[in-house]
Amino acid sequence: MLQQTTVEAVRRRYPAFLARFPDVATLARAREDSVLAAWSGLGYYARARNLRRAAREIVRRHGGFLPREPEALRRLPGLGEYTAAAVAALAYGARAPAADANVTRVVSRLLAIPGLAGSRRHRSAVLDRVGRLLVSGRPGDVTAALMDLGQGICTARRPACARCPVESACEGRRRGNPEAYPARRPRAEPARVAVAAAFFEEGGRALLLRRRGGFLDGLWEFPSGPPAGPSRRAARAGLARTLASLGLSRDPEPVASVRHTVVNRRLEIEVFRARGKRAPLLGQSEPNARWFSSRQLARAAIPTLTRKIARSVGFL
Repeated sequence: MLQQTTVEAVRRRYPAFLARFPDVATLARAREDSVLAAWSGLGYYARARNLRRAAREIVRRHGGFLPREPEALRRLPGLGEYTAAAVAALAYGARAPAADANVTRVVSRLLAIPGLAGSRRHRSAVLDRVGRLLVSGRPGDVTAALMDLGQGICTARRPACARCPVESACEGRRRGNPEAYPARRPRAEPARVAVAAAFFEEGGRALLLRRRGGFLDGLWEFPSGPPAGPSRRAARAGLARTLASLGLSRDPEPVASVRHTVVNRRLEIEVFRARGKRAPLLGQSEPNARWFSSRQLARAAIPTLTRKIARSVGFL
């Protein structure tokens, strides 16, 4: 959950997720829709799919127990080199060097390791130094300490060097520029993208479509056209085509607007009310269409943008 997601966002969702799926066997038996619903709002939904797939592999191939060896962990869906090493170190005390963004930052500053964050050379140098630090009988504690130091003190901007327990040994601090380590590429400005979406409500229920393909595969969304760059006219035309394929049309003017940022794109969404006599039949004739009450939608597998649109029209 913490990959590409803030601690605050995860803190609100983790207890409920763990209560719903308290062990590997429960997660392995769960339907994908249920897992995606419990993950709803955290984004990067491939993580949830891989978590469920990994649980199924653990039950099928490892008797329901998480493997101890980093090599076996790396073969599980969604567990790359870092996650496998971190689990092996934190759960089993393996001397497996693990370097997330926090550990990379701490070690780069502590030892003034030059290079660009994310580059193969820099990553290799950091892992080599982390491996040398894991000499005690408690490598998991060393790994956790480096993570916590980066998360709470040795932050990306304005590190609290005066409170750092290893300040006196920090080469970056001694050189007077700890924030220079590691070097980073300048962040690109997010691109503005226009989107048009439709809200159709009848009898206290709203019509949604299941996304097929892409990183939102399997999630429920309001009917919309494809992202159309900055052009609102193109976005509206795309929505019109989507609605026409469903036998629907839209009102001429939007009833709400929503903004949503996804990685390097800033989405500006116009929300229109849709109309059409055929709509009540769509839940029966169209397998990827479904009617949701507000209570059902609150518990469904929906991305954050769907939730924002529903709130913008007073449905949630």
